[in-house]
Amino acid sequence: MRRLLLDAGHRSRCGTVPVMNRAADVRLVADAARGDERAFAALYDRHVEPIYLQALSELGNEDDAQEVTQEVFAITWRKLSSVRLVDGSALPWMLVTCTNVTANRLRSQHRRPVAGSVSEEHPMANDTDRVDERFDSHRLMGRLEDEVMGMAELDQAVYRAVIHEERSYEATAVQLGISVASVRKRLNRVRTRLRHKFGGEL
Repeated sequence: MRRLLLDAGHRSRCGTVPVMNRAADVRLVADAARGDERAFAALYDRHVEPIYLQALSELGNEDDAQEVTQEVFAITWRKLSSVRLVDGSALPWMLVTCTNVTANRLRSQHRRPVAGSVSEEHPMANDTDRVDERFDSHRLMGRLEDEVMGMAELDQAVYRAVIHEERSYEATAVQLGISVASVRKRLNRVRTRLRHKFGGEL
């Protein structure tokens, strides 16, 4: 499974697995459930970014978010026969899975005893800390959105089309009347700016 996920990520970076429209999830899930690794790689390519961004918003840590993302796809692979599609998309089911995995990770982190910690004296401190962490994560996402709003309109349009609307680079290029290379360049510029400003908080 680890090899499959790594191969999927590699193919995604190389651009050899096409990003399909939302209705294609029905076929991808069915084919992957029959053992088609290429279909699962395509499913990975389509949904890895929104899954990662949700994990990051919940955890506020890139390494943890990457681990959660991999776990979500590992669970998806094991449960392909029971994945519930919503309007033909597997993403809602995967986002719920991501939320559950993230919650389990947070609970696990807060169960670890630390000598002399406040939580030993005040058991409710863990719950309070978790609420604070979630609040901080959501506040960070709001600041990210505010930063994007201050960028060039075309950069905003590219970011929202690819990240929020899950459009492929090709579909985004057609929608906005620009080249695929321009889509990649603008999206990289947005990501670089966000990392530069919020790198220590992401």
